[in-house]
Amino acid sequence: MTTLSPLIHRARAEAVLREFGIDRIVLADPLNIYHATGFWPLTLEMGQLGTSLAVVPADRSTPVTLVTSQFLHYFQDVGALPEGGPLRALLYTMPDEHGEPTPARFFREAAGGRPDPYERATRSATTALLATDPARATAASALRDALGDLGSGAKLAVDSFIPESMLGDGFGYRSAEPLLRRIRMIKSRGEIALMRHAAAHNAEAARVAVRSVGVGDSYDSLRHAFFAETGRRGGQPVFLQIDSNAYAQRDGVIRDGRAFSIDAVGRYARYHGDFGRTVFVGTPDPILRRAVDAAIHANEAVAARLGPGLRYSDVMRIGRDAIAGAGIDVFTPSSPHSVGLFHTDEAFHGDAMIFDKADHLIETDMVLSVDCPILQTDMGGTVHLEDLWLITADGCEPLNDISEPFLQI
Repeated sequence: MTTLSPLIHRARAEAVLREFGIDRIVLADPLNIYHATGFWPLTLEMGQLGTSLAVVPADRSTPVTLVTSQFLHYFQDVGALPEGGPLRALLYTMPDEHGEPTPARFFREAAGGRPDPYERATRSATTALLATDPARATAASALRDALGDLGSGAKLAVDSFIPESMLGDGFGYRSAEPLLRRIRMIKSRGEIALMRHAAAHNAEAARVAVRSVGVGDSYDSLRHAFFAETGRRGGQPVFLQIDSNAYAQRDGVIRDGRAFSIDAVGRYARYHGDFGRTVFVGTPDPILRRAVDAAIHANEAVAARLGPGLRYSDVMRIGRDAIAGAGIDVFTPSSPHSVGLFHTDEAFHGDAMIFDKADHLIETDMVLSVDCPILQTDMGGTVHLEDLWLITADGCEPLNDISEPFLQI
């Protein structure tokens, strides 16, 4: 059975909501519901808006509430939630002609058949929940109950028009998106475990894919290999950027003597890996090997100093100073970005709604990528180096294997 638990970092959420004077976040987007509860609402992925919601109180001692249909709870095999735990569920069925909730629905039992033990287990879990907290008639009535005793004028952060359309007037509303971006930058223990898995398997899938191709193969063949290796490891491929777009679109063939860069992104349990490397095909030109050495210098210097208290701009300066100190005249941004439920999962400058890069303070339990591409041409190829780093109390820890700063075929 599925054991649900919030993935969201409740202490971070409490701090952000208190700062903005928000009483509850009400979520209707499937990815946000998953972050808040650990539940993936299948019907929302199908486009059936408003069939599941989540409510995150500002007070971290108050449980998160999942609102979903009784049948979906049963169908997705959700296990019992411990009383007094971090998550509770409110179920609904549908209203009868008097507006009262209709009885719970389960699969019909085949006449003369043998009882299915798995179906009986999920039915029992749903029935037990309904015995302690009967179903509401609609998602809207369950959502109102999830808000409890919040009075008129309470402030809600919402991620779409759906909660407001269900609740109507009587609350103050603001967009949840900037708040969620702030919250997601600090990972909970559950999220860190998922990021370890995603980072390690994403890098492994990329390495295996690269070693499955050779001279004369197309970039598309490499991309398909990465997608297949990601799937074999239980992930979903997002993209594999190969070489420069100009070269990929006009030729896109692996050629002896030309190096190419990869930027591999796949997600596992909806959390992203992000891995970049240079791939030498045969013996690289000396100028290209020097560029790879520059990226390695930058990456190693950043890894030695990356930790709480730095800002993004400090990381970029450390990387560039390392290259200059090595006497190499090339440029890399050494640019950090937060990774998690999104490839770029961080708050924007001034809490803007559209992308505007901010100079964030680095804190414990962030997961950062540090991009070290070499932005230079006429080298006989393209160069990239990128790993995922967990920020610890006294530094950082790589989440993927960093033993090979470049690959060779």
